[in-house]
Amino acid sequence: MKKTLALVLVVLLVLSIGLTACKQAETPATPDATPTPEVKAEPKVLRVGADEPPALDPQIGTDQVSIGLNNLLLEGLVRIHDGKVQPGMAEKWEISADGLTYTFHLRDAKWNDGKSVTAQDFEYSWRRLVDPKTASEYAFQGYYIVNGEEINTGKITDLTQLGVKAVDEKTLVVTLKAPCTYFLSLAGFLSFMPSREDKVTEFGEAYGTEVDKFVTNGPFLFKEWTHEANYAVEKNPNYWNAAAIKLDRIEYTVVVDAATAINMYEAGDIDMVGLTGNDIQRFKDAGKPVYDYMDGALFYLQVNLKGKSPATGKFLANQNFRLALGYALDRQAIIDAIMKNKSLPGSRLVPDNLMGVKDRYTKENPWSFWPANADSAKAKSHLELALKELNTTVDKLPTFELLNYEGDRSRQFGEAMQDMWLKNLGVKFEMKQIVFKEKLQLATNQQYDVDFAGWGPDYDDAMTFMDLFVKDGGHNNTGWGDARHDELINGAKVEADPVKRSKMMFEAEQIVVSSAPVIPIYARARNYTMQDYVKNVVRSAMGADPDFVYTDIVK
Repeated sequence: MKKTLALVLVVLLVLSIGLTACKQAETPATPDATPTPEVKAEPKVLRVGADEPPALDPQIGTDQVSIGLNNLLLEGLVRIHDGKVQPGMAEKWEISADGLTYTFHLRDAKWNDGKSVTAQDFEYSWRRLVDPKTASEYAFQGYYIVNGEEINTGKITDLTQLGVKAVDEKTLVVTLKAPCTYFLSLAGFLSFMPSREDKVTEFGEAYGTEVDKFVTNGPFLFKEWTHEANYAVEKNPNYWNAAAIKLDRIEYTVVVDAATAINMYEAGDIDMVGLTGNDIQRFKDAGKPVYDYMDGALFYLQVNLKGKSPATGKFLANQNFRLALGYALDRQAIIDAIMKNKSLPGSRLVPDNLMGVKDRYTKENPWSFWPANADSAKAKSHLELALKELNTTVDKLPTFELLNYEGDRSRQFGEAMQDMWLKNLGVKFEMKQIVFKEKLQLATNQQYDVDFAGWGPDYDDAMTFMDLFVKDGGHNNTGWGDARHDELINGAKVEADPVKRSKMMFEAEQIVVSSAPVIPIYARARNYTMQDYVKNVVRSAMGADPDFVYTDIVK
C-alpha cells in the first residue's frame, strides 16, 4: 500500500439513521388488548473518522485512506481479508505449471448502475494502469505482466500487447514475465481493481472525485460525500456475497486530530477510537480494553535532493549532510515521548513482519544501520564532511522546511525532530503542516525539502518496500537514483531462485539506506479501544486497515 499513511484513524458510532416503520401483528385483536406491533431490527450503522480520501480512481489512488474506502466500494479479482486471499470477482482460477499464466473465471455480478461486470473491465483497467497517459504512480506493479514495463516506458505503444486478455466476458488470462509467488495477493490490491471505460471516458480526470462520477461493484454503495466533512457508504443488496455483509451503513467523519477523537469517545458518541501517548495508560488504568498490533507501517523522512530551492538543494543533495540528519535523531526517545507503545526504532527500510524465503526477511538478512538513540558524534562528523565538500560553513546553512501531516501528534513528531537537529547539528527547520491530500501532492511534485511520510505493505514480501526507490519510480519523490540498486531490484523481480532473490534485495536495501534519501524513524505499533458490541473488525498489516467488510454490531 501505496499505503501512504495518515497518522490518525478513528471510528465513531452513529446512534441511528432514523426510525423504522412498524407494521401491525397479524394476530386478531381482542376487545381488551391493543395489537402488538412487530418492530423491525434497527439498522446497523457504524460511523468512522478518517482523512479525506485524495483519489478514489483505483488506477490513480496511492494512499491508505483511498485503499480503505475502495476496499468497501470495489471488488477486485480476489479480496484480501486478514492477510489471506479470498475469491472476489473471480470465483475460481488456475495457475499454469510454470507459474506464468493465470486464468481467472469471473462470477455473475453487477456494477451499481446495473451493468454486468466483465473480464473486459479488468482488461481495460490493467491496460490503463500501465498506460503512460494515466501517469499512475503504481504503474510499476504492472511490470510483473508481460510487456507492462515496455508499455509504461514507451517502448511499446500498443496497449493490446499487455499480457492481459479477456477471452470472453467471464474469462481473463494474465501472463507474467516471470513467476511471482505473491501475484494473487497483488491482484487484490487497489491498482488492480476495476474501472469502467465508458465512465472514465465520460468523466476524465474527475472520475472518482464525486459520488456521481464513480461506479462501484463492491459490498457497499457510495451514497454521500461532502468534501473535507463527511462521506457515507451503504450495504449493496446486489453484491454477490451480500449475505455475509452485516452492516447497513458506515458513516465517515473527517477527523484528523487524535485528541479530538478521544474526546468524542469519552463523550459517549463513538464506538472505536485510536489511542495515543498518555491515553493508552489512562484507559488501562480505568479498566477499559486496550488493543495493540504492529500494522506493518514504516514512518520515515524522505529527502528531496533538489530541495525546495537551490539554496536548500545544495545541501540535501549531499550524502554526508543527509547522514548527519539521520544520526542526529533519537528514535527511541521519540517513541517513548510520543508513541508510548511497542513501536520500534527504524533501523532499516524493511520492517520485521514480512516473509523471506522460509522465515522473516529481516531474520534471514540481519542488519541494523540506524541506531535507536542519537549518535551526535557521528552526526557532527558527517556534517563537517558535508561542509568541507561544499566549501562552506555552518553559519551559512539555510533554514530548511519539514513537510508534515496536520494534527497534534504530527506536530509533536515535527517539534521533536526540529529540536534534535538544532541541538545536535545547529541546523534549523521550519515545519509546514498541511492537510493530507495537499501534502501528498506537494511530495509528488517535489515541492519540499524533507517530508515526514509513511508506507505500509501492499503484500507479504520485502519487495513492497524495496522497489519504492528505483530511479524515476512512481513513488520515488526524492530525486535519488543508483544504477546498481536498480539493477538488483529489477533482477530480483525475475529471479527464480528465492535465496538469490533475497540476497539481491538485501544488497539493494543496504545501498538505499546507507545513501539516505530515505531516513527511517519508527515501525509503528497501534493502539485502540472499542465497544464490545462491535464485532469482526480486522486490523492487519496486509490489505485495508481497518477492514470493515465483515464487521457487525451485536447488542
